[in-house]
Parts: sequence; C-alpha cells; structure tokens
Amino acid sequence: MHKTGAPRGLFVAEVASNRPICDQHYRLVLRLGSFPPCRPGQFIQLQCRHMGEQKGINEVDWPQGALPRLHQPELVDKEPLLRRPISLAGRRDVQGLVELDLIYRTIGTGTHWLSSARQGTKLGLMGPLGNAFAIDHSKPLAALIGGGVGIPPMIYLAQALAEANRQVVAFCGIRARNLLPLKIIEGSQPCVRGTPGMCAEEFAAVGAKTVIATDDGSFGYHGLVSEAFEIWTDSVRPAGGDLAVYCCGPEPMMRNIAGFCLKRGYQCQLALERHMACGVGTCQSCVCKMKTTNEQGWEYKLCCTDGPVFDAGDIVW
Repeated sequence: MHKTGAPRGLFVAEVASNRPICDQHYRLVLRLGSFPPCRPGQFIQLQCRHMGEQKGINEVDWPQGALPRLHQPELVDKEPLLRRPISLAGRRDVQGLVELDLIYRTIGTGTHWLSSARQGTKLGLMGPLGNAFAIDHSKPLAALIGGGVGIPPMIYLAQALAEANRQVVAFCGIRARNLLPLKIIEGSQPCVRGTPGMCAEEFAAVGAKTVIATDDGSFGYHGLVSEAFEIWTDSVRPAGGDLAVYCCGPEPMMRNIAGFCLKRGYQCQLALERHMACGVGTCQSCVCKMKTTNEQGWEYKLCCTDGPVFDAGDIVW
C-alpha cells in the first residue's frame, strides 16, 4: 500500500455543487484555495454542520416536573459534533483552485444534514487522511471492484490507472438500479451476462469498460458483483502476474473477492470501511485484525492511519 507522506491539515471548503444523482446518493463538489497532494484510496473527515465556534460543555437546568431546555446544535438542530469520513472520488486543480469530488449516501444525521448544503456553503474538513492504493506498474491489467458507497474511490483510481497506461475494467455492484451512483451513457445498456462494456460515463471517460451487477436483477448482471468478477476472470483468464485487483465495499463482498484472488494468485488490495470518530488514530475506534509474526499470529491495526488500504493476504476476517 502506498504511504503518501503528504501533510494533512484543517481546511475550509466552499460547496461548488451538491446534487442528487440517484436515490439516497449525492455528488458533492468542494472548492478550496489549496489542498495537499492526495491519491485514490484516501479520505477526508467532513464537518456536517454550519461553520462557527463550537461550544464546550454547558450545564443545563432540569426543573422538577419539566423537561430541560436543550440548545446545542448537535442536540436540537441535528448538526453532528463529529466529522464524517468520506472517500475521495476525484480531484481537479483548476486555475489555482482545488476541487474535490465526493459521492455520499444519506444514511444518518450527518449525511442528511449534508444533503441540504447549498452552493456557497462553507464546510470544515480535515485531510487528506489514510494511505492510498499502490499502482503496480508491472501489471498491465487492473480490475476495480466497488460495491455501493465503495464505488466512488474506484472512479478516482480509474483516472490514476489510466494516466499510468493501465488497462482498466470496473465492476460495480448495487442492490437495485435506483441506487446506482453512476451516469449511464445514453443509448447504452450494461450486459446482463456480465460482459464489460462502455456504459458508465465516469469510467468510459478514461477508457475503462464497466460491468454493473444488481442484487435484484433490475439492471445489468443479475447477482453479486463478486460473481460477475469471477465469470470475467474465467473467460479472460488473465495470468496472475498481469492482473492487479482493487476493491472497496461491503465486508462480505470484499471477503469473497480476497479469498478468490488469493486462490488464483492475483494481487489484491482492499480499502476497508469502519466507523471513525477522529480519522487520525486518537480514538482507536476503527481497529481491524491483521496477520503478524507475534505469538498469537495477529495484531490490531487502525483503519484510519495504517489503512484504509490493506493487502488481501494480511487481513484476518
């Protein structure tokens, strides 16, 4: 995995756009005056609340026989105190400014608040955080496998791989058509047999073919995205030394992909997902088990600082 060594920092970003792209999903573009170098696989911690000084602990009177009057934003206005970790889906350096692309799903209080942020809204963020996917220049073929909110970092990675002259095939898994956070090229349809095609605009823009799999069969291949990937490898039969696999998404999916790749001898990197309170290793809440040579054979690593990207062969599931 690639340790960037780039400094992280606290920044104030302006919302350039924040638009729904499918059910429960939004594409957010943040504009900043500057931002450190970043790479696919890294993430930011985004503050989902209005800018301003955060008040500390306050005493609240609780009158006998009555309810207390709460007034802090995280209690009454649904503005979370903690930042939310969101992976980077892209970056552009334009006319002395930096634009960061984020794709998020409205799941809880923080992301629901974020969906209401209008153009021009100022948001605080910290980043870039974590390590990044490592591009192996000895492998000419790359398979990118994203499930649900694991699809956005694959968009960023596809751009980097294309710049490195790698051949890219993307596999995107979702529960149903209405949850696909990609734009389908007009007049195209993903193959129901799982054959890669130029159907998703975000990947086609860098010359990458895409397979789309839905659990309910409403779009593209009917079944798990891991199944579509296995079918493709059986038909193409890439040599182990030629293929690099990158994956992010639900843990059961990543576990299946990791096991398959280890059995076939494919290099595989996984971007793990964990709940994070701080993103910098202080809270110790995002631990994951990794193999090691100590007596018990494993140790805890932090997803936020040691990861989120790990080699498939190092993970203890």
